[in-house]
Amino acid sequence: MYARFFTFRSTPANRKKIEALADQIYAFTREQPGFVSATYLVSLDETEYRSMTLWSSLEAAEAAATAIRGVIGDRLDAVATAAPEVGVMEVYEPARS
Repeated sequence: MYARFFTFRSTPANRKKIEALADQIYAFTREQPGFVSATYLVSLDETEYRSMTLWSSLEAAEAAATAIRGVIGDRLDAVATAAPEVGVMEVYEPARS
């Protein structure tokens, strides 16, 4: 399994717009092949916004990133105050006893 992290900065004034955008993107994201889950985070000062999505494979995470970028691009640019940061990591799951 793979986790994709997406972080961008904005302003507290944009929070409602960002939440609406997250709702729309979640509806799209959960329909992508290999989707496992998504979590959305907001910093306490409401200037940093993050998502962590889990995918069944690296290929699924990369394909979804391309598809999501096509849907979110212009709307994200309208609220972001800096270029987003993106990362992908393999998920390690401890052995269960």
